[in-house]
Order: sequence, then C-alpha cells, then structure tokens
Amino acid sequence: MKTTIKRQCVYVAAVVTVLSIYAAGAYRIEQLRSEPRMAVVCTFGHCMPTDATFSALR
Repeated sequence: MKTTIKRQCVYVAAVVTVLSIYAAGAYRIEQLRSEPRMAVVCTFGHCMPTDATFSALR
C-alpha cells in the first residue's frame, strides 16, 4: 500500500512541476505583452523606440 501512495505523490509532484513551469512561461508572456509598445531602448548612449524601422531612422 505504501508504494502506491508514494507513486501517487510522485505523480502529483510531477504534475505540479509541469504546471508551475507552464504558469511561469505564461506570466512572462503576459509581462511582455503588457509592456508599452512605444518603449524606448537606450544602449551605448543611443535611444530609439522599439518599433523603429530603418526608414524612420533616416
């Protein structure tokens, strides 16, 4: 009887692990979606919007 209880605990732990990894990924995607579209990226002293195209930079 103890082996089946132990096996069920392992199954539950595996399901919880998979669901937590999925939830973390979904949370990260939602954070990226809620980021402002016109966010400005500044690297090495040059700032530009993230949606800039080459023609807009001329």
